[in-house]
Amino acid sequence: MTVYNDRIPLPPVPAEKTQMVCHFCIVGCGYHVYKWPENQEGGRAPDQNALGLDFRKQLPPLAVTMTPTMHNVITGKRGERYNILILPDKNCVVNQGLGSVRGSQMASYMYTSDGIGKNRLLHPYLFNGSQLLPTNWKNALALYAGLTKKILDKDGPEELFFNAFDHGGAGGGFENTWGTGKLMFTALKTPMVRIHNRPAYNSECHASRDMGISELNNAYEDAEYADVLMCIGANPYETQTNYFLAHWLPNLQGISVEKKKIQFEQQETFGKCKIIVVDPRRTPTIAIAEQVAGKNNVLHLDIQPGTDIALFNGLFTYVVEKSWLDQDFINNHTVNFTQVVKTNHLSLEECSQITGVSIAKLQQAAQWAYQPKTSGHLPRTMHAYEKGIIWGNDNYLIQSALVNLVLATHNVGRVGTGVVRMGGHQEGYTRPPYPGNKKIYRNYSGPKKRRPL
Repeated sequence: MTVYNDRIPLPPVPAEKTQMVCHFCIVGCGYHVYKWPENQEGGRAPDQNALGLDFRKQLPPLAVTMTPTMHNVITGKRGERYNILILPDKNCVVNQGLGSVRGSQMASYMYTSDGIGKNRLLHPYLFNGSQLLPTNWKNALALYAGLTKKILDKDGPEELFFNAFDHGGAGGGFENTWGTGKLMFTALKTPMVRIHNRPAYNSECHASRDMGISELNNAYEDAEYADVLMCIGANPYETQTNYFLAHWLPNLQGISVEKKKIQFEQQETFGKCKIIVVDPRRTPTIAIAEQVAGKNNVLHLDIQPGTDIALFNGLFTYVVEKSWLDQDFINNHTVNFTQVVKTNHLSLEECSQITGVSIAKLQQAAQWAYQPKTSGHLPRTMHAYEKGIIWGNDNYLIQSALVNLVLATHNVGRVGTGVVRMGGHQEGYTRPPYPGNKKIYRNYSGPKKRRPL
């Protein structure tokens, strides 16, 4: 086995080159994979390596991003060994050559017979109540199938419960989610399935979906066209770094102003992008935004934890009072708007008292995000949210209040807008259709008397 302790080996010119997407978060960064036999190596001259770069002299800044974790020697299916080098793809519009902490280590995670994966289980195990004992596939499948059939014959598919993953990455997630779906939904037909971190087979953003708004409803490019970026319960500089650096940062720096003017044919007025961060803490995202956009273009709404509903209802009420609305959009795409205004009414004074945010800051946030521009157009405000309002006891009500505000101001369905989650890991959802009632929250009043709420 070849060990490289003093350098990262360069791929030779004939190295196999393929493209891949990072296994991990939903950003979907592109990478190039170079693969070549273990005992070969490219030279430093540009005509001697597959990268076409001259390593005999200092390369220009960011000409290539290359670290030891981007290289590995892997084992093939027949025991053959290969070098692999996984580098960020500069031509990918998503990451533009940037590599994340996890994505830049993908080579080190690849299977090697004497490294990662050497402790993988090769056979099933049976838990006998106190310990795991090895068994063979014939016995394991007989036990699984036999017990499953007994439950189906006696009690029906609703007595089969599954706790399953929904991950779509990791180099096999889509195939794996399809396989589990075929078993659970097509073969066994059970509706009693919960995924990942949820109580049922549902979205983390079911309030938004119930209001007809999918939680992923814009493109990364919309962050470049937004007049205002509203960041809610998220910290994208640390947690979605490539998305933030490649698509938020140019807008905050003012680079995207001319791009906006060209896109909208001079019809709207555009200034430097502003950012509003809703978070009880002062995060690195705020600090970075102040450096690149200037403190006068950054507004931190440091609310008291758990007061998000009041914040959005207060802003909603203020916007309605100011008539900063798209009434045609409301009439054509929403229902019961008058009732919503009455039910969710909260003055700025009450909002300030509950959230701890000054009335002046609340007014400034509303003016930045929703007051019509000098051209008469409504601002294009992108509302990006994450775990801060997703993982909480009141997440349904919080998301409902936020989406009410977004719909009233038509900040979804237009370029440069959206009410979108920043996302965690990739989700598969390539399963056959879910066989049960989508409203799968249930009360239990006996083993055979279940009713959907």
